[in-house]
Amino acid sequence: MSNLKNEKSYEKVIDYVTDNITRGDFKIGSRLPAERELALKLNVGRYTVREAMRVMENMGIVSSRRGDGNYISGNFNQSLLRYVSMYILLKKPRFSDINSIRRGLESEALKSFALNASKDEIKKIYLCIEGMKNSDNEKSAQWDNMFHEYITGFSKNSILADFVSVISEAVEKNIGSLWIDISPENKAAICRCHTEIIKAAEMGNLSGALKALSLHYDIVERIFNNREDVL
Repeated sequence: MSNLKNEKSYEKVIDYVTDNITRGDFKIGSRLPAERELALKLNVGRYTVREAMRVMENMGIVSSRRGDGNYISGNFNQSLLRYVSMYILLKKPRFSDINSIRRGLESEALKSFALNASKDEIKKIYLCIEGMKNSDNEKSAQWDNMFHEYITGFSKNSILADFVSVISEAVEKNIGSLWIDISPENKAAICRCHTEIIKAAEMGNLSGALKALSLHYDIVERIFNNREDVL
């Protein structure tokens, strides 16, 4: 009976925050009422309020600032990364299945990118390609990550950008980097695909850009499938 009461009190705090977000009273950056004030308002203990804040912080809804209280953060990427990483570790999906999700999401982002990217944004992506070509594998990995972040970020679709970023980071964290001991031939092939993607998108040739992106993911899948340490 006691556990049920604590659970209801705990949910009461989260429901209060959720209701205020729904009404538009709490937005990203909003400071929440002090824990003592929330406890009195909702007729719960301060421990219950603290526990609810910890849960919402793990969910990416709230962030705690030492000495300054709790704020609505909307920092979901790190929470999503934990869930996706744990999914990969526990479920051990085939890399080809993960790759197909990344391929589909980035294909959608590329469609929006081709319509929305400015000349300055395209120029930044060309710089990524040059960085990949002229760097060692460790630096090339950073340029490669930036290339894909730009494609999704410049698509102006924040949901796609967040999901592609989270899945890519989870793969690198739990499976490994594409650029670990990559052969010069595979590195050159990846760079060619990147160049073809941007050139086609810049010319308004969406089918050509999507074809180059699909070839890119074919190469990525082949590289990972040939590695013994994957999953």
